[in-house]
Amino acid sequence: MDNPVELAFSGSYAPGATFARMNYLNSNFYTTSFYTDYTLEKNDHYLKVMLGMNTEEYIVRSLSAQRSDVISGLIPEISASVGEDKINNDDNNPTQYRNWATAGFFGRINYSYKERYLFEANLRYDGSSRFLRDQRWNLFPSFSFGWNMAHESFFAPLTKVINTFKPRVSWGMLGNQNTDEFYPFYLTQNVVANGGSWLMGGVRPTISGVPGLVSSTLTWEKIYNTNIGFDFGLLNNRLTGSFEYFIRRTKGMVGPPAEIGAALGTTLPNTNNAELENKGWDLNISWRDRIGQVNYDLGFNLSDNRAKVKKYPNASKAIYQADGVTYAYYDGKTIGEIWGYETQGIAQSDQQMQEWQAANDQSKLGSQWGAGDIMYKDLNGDKVVDDGSKTVDDHGDLRVIGNSEPRFNFGLHLGADWKGFDVQMFFQGVLKRDLWLSGPLFWGADGGEWQSVGYEEHLDYWRPQNTTSIFGPNADAYYPKAYIGDKGDKNKLTQTGYLQNGAYMRMKNLQVGYTFPKAWTSKVNIEKVRVYFSAENLFTISGIADMFDPEAIAANGWSSGKTYPLSQTFSFGINVTL
Repeated sequence: MDNPVELAFSGSYAPGATFARMNYLNSNFYTTSFYTDYTLEKNDHYLKVMLGMNTEEYIVRSLSAQRSDVISGLIPEISASVGEDKINNDDNNPTQYRNWATAGFFGRINYSYKERYLFEANLRYDGSSRFLRDQRWNLFPSFSFGWNMAHESFFAPLTKVINTFKPRVSWGMLGNQNTDEFYPFYLTQNVVANGGSWLMGGVRPTISGVPGLVSSTLTWEKIYNTNIGFDFGLLNNRLTGSFEYFIRRTKGMVGPPAEIGAALGTTLPNTNNAELENKGWDLNISWRDRIGQVNYDLGFNLSDNRAKVKKYPNASKAIYQADGVTYAYYDGKTIGEIWGYETQGIAQSDQQMQEWQAANDQSKLGSQWGAGDIMYKDLNGDKVVDDGSKTVDDHGDLRVIGNSEPRFNFGLHLGADWKGFDVQMFFQGVLKRDLWLSGPLFWGADGGEWQSVGYEEHLDYWRPQNTTSIFGPNADAYYPKAYIGDKGDKNKLTQTGYLQNGAYMRMKNLQVGYTFPKAWTSKVNIEKVRVYFSAENLFTISGIADMFDPEAIAANGWSSGKTYPLSQTFSFGINVTL
């Protein structure tokens, strides 16, 4: 065997190296559906029965190939390159063929009596290719009952005010087969052609990794929904709306594996080991009326929900996963919670920091503390600021400082028309949300010289009275002292002082139009002519840092805010109906 030689660049490219790459992706989604129904109406009874089936199949093919040594940068094509060919097969440039398929049989029965008592029952029998044969099929039933109380004789005295009142209740079970993997029950190996870091016989060898473990019991997530609500109409149905309270419990939820020792040597597979509960409500109200020749309407919707982990095999109740950054599940956890330190403020002098350190030792969070650095509070009274064992029972001076899940999502619609003129407005937003933003877009000086950015907001960093900066001193700064590199990471720990308010309201759409009188348009044999102006995303009221879009922002992470911003759109048009 030839002696192996390690490549100098160990998988990277030497200065001046070039290559041309081409990526190909083809995906197809096929679906079929067949059903038949039978309806029977007799006297005051109504019965409808439906039977059917449906299938789905998703197929995706991708190919990523490249050739090194491009002849000319003006023609970056594989055919205009003369170097080594390479088929890529990594997470960013996969070469693969994958597919999944589902099949389902379903039935439904609807029954009503005098349009007062409404009943519906559904039954599905679904199978998925993502699971082994003995775990593949499952039954999913659901039931609902409604009572049109306004049609009852005893309700007659109230009908002048309450025109519609329909309480309803439903229960059902649904299945979810959308696991992260297409083939979670197979031992799979990722083979990378020429992926080795050593030369063997003058070429880089093909390599593959050791496959992880798989679960032979992985099956459908089962989602149980219970809904209680009512629909109403008041004042000749000018005021209408509905309210609904729901409890959604996901049993057998596919979650990360339980804690294990490092001696196993590989990771455990995801299994149906978690249970999640959502509780929430939805409110919809609309009003439609007329004042003189002005017709107007408005609609408002508001919803809220909270999700909690009811069951998960995290015996130690660790707050973080193995990466030390991503939050872990544990019994009783509220989804979206943000753990962090409590911020006292920015030290204005070295002496102030030393005095603070005497009662709040921050040496476990960083070193060389001084003027311009963050002062963190000792919450558990041991005069040391730390994160303890990073568990729910021993979290040191960490506490839950916020929640990244949006609360109280709302939408507001306003509309009116008068003598051919009409205007429509739509607003949407979130009334409560906390966000921890990290990375260079928020901090500015972050990630070294390669990633740091400098917006106007980032100039509001701490500077001493004797500064030589052209910006002058800034003792009342928002940001702490600026560092290049990881020396400043100690000031960027998750904390109350820089937790962002993610609540916002955005005017999503404004449309103003005019419809010409029919007496005019009929003279030229035109049924209707309407001209209009429309604007999207006109303005936003937000408490978040100006560098971010509250609607598009990710909840956390080093790449926070690195999304293409929503754009304002203005358009004019004319609608003609002949």
